[in-house]
Amino acid sequence: MRFRLLGELEARVGDHPAEIRRPRLRGLLVALLTDLNKVVPADVLAERIWGEQLPVNPRNALYSYVSRLRTALGETTLVQRSGGYLLTADPGSVDLHVFLRLLGEAASTGDDREKAVLLERALALWGGEPFAGLDTPWFANLRGSLESRRLGAQLDLAEIRLRGDRAGELVPELTALAESHPLDERVRSRLMLALARAGRQGDALREFDRMRRLLAEELGTDPGAELRQVHERILHGDPGPRTSTPVPQQLPAAPASFVGRAGLLAELDRSGTGEGPVVISAIGGAGGIGKTSLALHWAAGKLAAFPDGQLYVNLRGFDPVAEPLPVSVAVRGFLHALGVDGSAVPPDPDAQLALYRSLLAGKRMLIVLDNAAGTGQVVPLLPGSPTCRVLVTSRHRLGGLVATHGARPISLDVLSAREARELLERHLGRDRLTAEPTTVDELVRLCAGLPLALGIVAARAVTSPELPLALLAEELRDHAARLDGLDTGEAGLSLRTVFSWSLRHLAPEASALFGLLALAPGPDIGLPAAAALAGVPLAETRKVLRALENAHLVTRTASGRYRMHDLVRLYASEEAERTLPESAREDALRRVTDFYLQTSWHGNHVLGPTGTPIRIAPALPGTGSLRFADQPEALAWFVTEHACLTATTELAVKHGWLTEVWQLAALLNEFRSRQGLLPERETAARLALAAAEQLGEVTAQLIAHRLFASASIFAGRTGVALESLPRALALAQECGDRVQQAHLHYVLAGAWEYHSANYHAELEQCEHILRLIEPEDEPRLYVKTLDLIGFCHIQWGHQLQAQHWLERAAVVARAHHDLDGEAHAIGNLGYVHLRTGDWTTAIAHFERAVEALRATGNLRHVNFFMVALGDCYRAAGRPDDARRVLGEALARYRIRPEGVRFQELEACLLALDG
Repeated sequence: MRFRLLGELEARVGDHPAEIRRPRLRGLLVALLTDLNKVVPADVLAERIWGEQLPVNPRNALYSYVSRLRTALGETTLVQRSGGYLLTADPGSVDLHVFLRLLGEAASTGDDREKAVLLERALALWGGEPFAGLDTPWFANLRGSLESRRLGAQLDLAEIRLRGDRAGELVPELTALAESHPLDERVRSRLMLALARAGRQGDALREFDRMRRLLAEELGTDPGAELRQVHERILHGDPGPRTSTPVPQQLPAAPASFVGRAGLLAELDRSGTGEGPVVISAIGGAGGIGKTSLALHWAAGKLAAFPDGQLYVNLRGFDPVAEPLPVSVAVRGFLHALGVDGSAVPPDPDAQLALYRSLLAGKRMLIVLDNAAGTGQVVPLLPGSPTCRVLVTSRHRLGGLVATHGARPISLDVLSAREARELLERHLGRDRLTAEPTTVDELVRLCAGLPLALGIVAARAVTSPELPLALLAEELRDHAARLDGLDTGEAGLSLRTVFSWSLRHLAPEASALFGLLALAPGPDIGLPAAAALAGVPLAETRKVLRALENAHLVTRTASGRYRMHDLVRLYASEEAERTLPESAREDALRRVTDFYLQTSWHGNHVLGPTGTPIRIAPALPGTGSLRFADQPEALAWFVTEHACLTATTELAVKHGWLTEVWQLAALLNEFRSRQGLLPERETAARLALAAAEQLGEVTAQLIAHRLFASASIFAGRTGVALESLPRALALAQECGDRVQQAHLHYVLAGAWEYHSANYHAELEQCEHILRLIEPEDEPRLYVKTLDLIGFCHIQWGHQLQAQHWLERAAVVARAHHDLDGEAHAIGNLGYVHLRTGDWTTAIAHFERAVEALRATGNLRHVNFFMVALGDCYRAAGRPDDARRVLGEALARYRIRPEGVRFQELEACLLALDG
């Protein structure tokens, strides 16, 4: 017998075609052939064939169709088994299975010639659209999966042929693919390479332009990293072998002590790749039962099946302190791992998700979504391509995901007694278990098969080899039935028992820090912050943290930070409330908040050394703070600690520490501005304004008004700024604070520019500033004001006036060691010379500005001036330098509401092509 599914359905018995004409009968055959040589449950078959339009009696209708199909194929081919039906045949007789086998063989070989032969054989099996006329959701999903695999094979084959010397012959085939898959960047990149290598660079660049317009119109985004790299190489006249895009390998290490779960691993193996993600959950949603371990262990053995990479994210669905990870944060992390530069990430969240799904289309990738709060957190992160595989872990059953996306639930239970003993043996060795077999049985019973509990028990036994196991069992037995809220309902299965027992063997200082760590703001903590929390020196804190780590109560990450399992943290927070006085808890939180505040003050001063720092109170005893040698070091600290700093602000709001709320917002403002963290900046500014107004402190109110107005401008709400700033100015005038008046006038100047490009109003605000302050009062603001006046004159074409003000800005900046301000003024002087056609002088100014701004870490303004530098290179007859600079700007440019430069950059690139 032979079966053809990849095209018009055909079944042949010997030399004769089988009579299978009715659509439902054909659907039944396909549904069985897809799971060839496997029992397919009757209800699954009915759903595949009829979808939502089930007959009144599906089983009777199915039996009728099975009888007809059996007659057509032969009595011994299709048989009934318990609960379902089994179709037996040689997989080599079904083109679908041959196709999949050939793709697997192609993926496993490293020889291009052999791979090409295998791919050609696989693609030759296709004769048209599979399952035409069969339109239930299952057939639609399967059809989409196969067509995606076909496209992937076509692109893999094109990739091999592009490395040969006859790339031009691929142009017609790739052109047809681009027409049928207009938004697929992989297709377009290969078409561009084929055109370029055929000597048709102009056509290749026009394909890029066409794709850029399509992506902007359809998805609201820009081309991804791979397509932009191809475009840049063609611009440079180098359409050579394609630079490979990153292959993400984000999976954490699989647990070394994993045991059992053979049935579940087999179930994961049997799960199809085209019918939705796999959900891993525990009955009743218990934590610590090994959901993540199962997912990572299975994934570690299947890496070859996902040659395009693996993505992983902890969604923090059940973190006892932090909120669940926002989808927007998760998808940005995935886009970064997939090679998308920050400049290519669209600002709109829906466009980010669309870009994420586009990058995964046709890719054979594994996505692990760990610790999900619910279906709503998972669905946006599901790829559209059925070639991907998704594993989701959650304490919830995620019934919505099963119902709406065909996810297969896997109920994860506790380990059996045999598996639990095996886990202990992995940790303790066979000899120690053999010496106390009865005690081991009791330990297994008391831990109730929970992997986390067994791991903690084993850790105590390993670190205390002199301690008899009988004593461990006795201690564990005495503390049964705790942590009731997270009990599975079976006697003795209590994590509180295990945790409390483990905690009792810690030194008092370790027990105290254990409870305090659970209260600390943020998802993790660094050693200096932990020392402030505890109020003890770093060396002592390091020793205590090592004791907690050895007891499996905290985990030290690769970056040296410490975090707790969510259940451990929940228990620790209970212990802190039970054992530590409220005053001790509040003092600890005050200290860690002060540590973040003091260190942020020093970091902000390094980022903006010429600005007037806000005044903060002296550090609390036992707090300490970090110092930074340069701007890169300060920026790195802010990046690492940003989640904790945000959580600290929320903690301060909760406790009513109003001064810390507005001061943290002010100290983080420069960092967030440079990093483009606009939503976080606006949220912090809003909290700061509310805190300052409640506090009633005038300086705090003025600074908070300025922060909020500036954040509103960058968020595209200039009207809010124009409405609130005059009231703030009146307050500043009333209290006679000239410096704050000047700052508010500067923000108001920016509001007029972004609101209506009203440079006359902008200049008027700058003149107010110069009447209010001298350079010595606020050097940085003074320089920015002079620079802004020069910028206004550039807009009006007053080149001599612009040069006067900008040169003055550079002189004042140099006198006050304001490297960033001087660099910006020099860059704007480059615009003056650009407007007058003095390319040589303009180039010199732009080059100086770019070099200096790189040194200060101001990448936003680096990209701003690189566009102008590239245009000058082009005009001066230096096309290679122009392509190099503009290519870098294109790859890194941040799309910002205050000045989208993309049109100017595009015009420069087009001009290079004549």
